[in-house]
Amino acid sequence: MPERELWVVGDELAMPTARRLILAAERLFAERGIDAVSLRAVNAAAGTNVASVNYHFGTKAELVEALILERSGEVSARRAALLDELERVGLTARGLAEAFVTPVAEMALSDGNTWVRFIAGILGSGHPALAVVTGAFTEQALRLTGLLEAIVPGESRETVRFRLAQAMSLTFRVLGDVDGVQDMMALSGVELSPQQVVEQLLDVVTAILAGPPG
Repeated sequence: MPERELWVVGDELAMPTARRLILAAERLFAERGIDAVSLRAVNAAAGTNVASVNYHFGTKAELVEALILERSGEVSARRAALLDELERVGLTARGLAEAFVTPVAEMALSDGNTWVRFIAGILGSGHPALAVVTGAFTEQALRLTGLLEAIVPGESRETVRFRLAQAMSLTFRVLGDVDGVQDMMALSGVELSPQQVVEQLLDVVTAILAGPPG
């Protein structure tokens, strides 16, 4: 990605400084990784003075936390609504997979794609910020654990949690790089639209959650 595309541009320049910093940091962290980006680079990309991040957020760790929480609440709220509906109509592994994947997919295919890529980078690298990601979804993870235990009775708590962890990792890895997935599939002669990538992901996540056929 060219450097200039990482900068805050256009209408974003009229946004409040804190918002511009969030947008600039999200792009830089998603593209290069958290540890490769300095606060000076974030300030420059946002078009602000060298002390702006410190003034608005404090430390780099606090900026990263703000970025993680920026959209995690939106994902959690959307997922909670889907889980409420799932409990109303009846629990299935497919329904749970849809509640799990859909909020992230909607964000990845809209203006939240950089945030999804940012979170995917944290999950893939094992960065210490992973603790913040986990904490942001702890309450919902407990709910998902209970629902999956109801769908696959008899499975151990360890197995249930392992399946949920793998479903989360795969969801962000695929949706954090939809273009890359499409390119990889094209090499084998398979052309997939972004929505078809989501549908294929749903099938795989359903299989992970359901486990091997009984």
